[in-house]
Amino acid sequence: MMMKNCMDIDECETNPALCFGGTCLNTDGSYECECPSGYLLSNRQGCVDIDECTIMNGGCETHCTNSEGSYECSCTEGYALMPDLRTCSDIDECEETPDICDGGQCTNIPGEYRCLCFDGFMASMDMRTCIDSVSVTVISAAATLLWNPSIPVCPDVNECDLNPNICLHGDCENTKGSFICHCQLGYFVKKGSTGCTDIDECEIGAHNCDMHAACFNVPGSFKCRCQAGWVGDGIKCVDRDECSLEDNSCHHNADCVNTPGSYRCMCKDGFNGDGFTCSDMDECADNVNLCENGQCLNAPGGYRCECEMGFTPTEDSKACQGASSRFPVCRPFWFSNLTAYLLCHRHR
Repeated sequence: MMMKNCMDIDECETNPALCFGGTCLNTDGSYECECPSGYLLSNRQGCVDIDECTIMNGGCETHCTNSEGSYECSCTEGYALMPDLRTCSDIDECEETPDICDGGQCTNIPGEYRCLCFDGFMASMDMRTCIDSVSVTVISAAATLLWNPSIPVCPDVNECDLNPNICLHGDCENTKGSFICHCQLGYFVKKGSTGCTDIDECEIGAHNCDMHAACFNVPGSFKCRCQAGWVGDGIKCVDRDECSLEDNSCHHNADCVNTPGSYRCMCKDGFNGDGFTCSDMDECADNVNLCENGQCLNAPGGYRCECEMGFTPTEDSKACQGASSRFPVCRPFWFSNLTAYLLCHRHR
């Protein structure tokens, strides 16, 4: 019988379009398709693009745009893409372009900014630029004149209607050729600026906080807070007695002495230290003359005398007093032959 050898067919070479969009790898008796990053193997179409934006928005915080084999995250106007190419961060236009509000003050807000224009300037409708009021008046007057020649040149411009936010924190009153801001309580019109500016009552001393309270400025007003060691609403503060409240750090062998806004610690008699730490004073070692006619014994915070025979301790046990007639005073008496006797006598 005649044997036939079987040879592997290289499908990749036979059909170059077999793994469309990917790489065809021949194997014994078969083949494999390897798709590049961003593509998925499809039985009928080869390697097809993966739309990452349909899967949790591609991990993008805001906008996701799919592309062949990849995708891209983008942010809305006023935001910038962070280094992780996923999240967005607010752009501070005021810091990036200091002169962006020429003729006014720039205030950054999430995703955009606002111009608070100075005297003589008006904010545009989108509040992103400041326009010279004179130029606006002339242009407006010229346009009105072309439309109706019977109207006088240079009519008044109602700044209050043109920019409803021109008097922030106040009410706008239109006047001929200008306007007036009537500010809310706690605000004033600062020279060289448009709108109402917060009054710092703490800085100018226009507050009624207690002398033992701290003043904190808040928009349009202020707040008072009692300092440490004082209690109250800030308008009136009274001393907090840490001693009577037992809210102090004095040592247990010290006395607490209340002071205005604080307290002091003083070690008790018989103890040494700063009041926060107190140690026993050894009176016997410090004064060897204590307890004459007796022995000095140290005790916590004091001492006591243990008197010799014939002497009695005083009422406070801090000294030995003379012998009483009820008790004899005996002293040793020595002879030459080293014989000792006690010689006793009574006080009269």
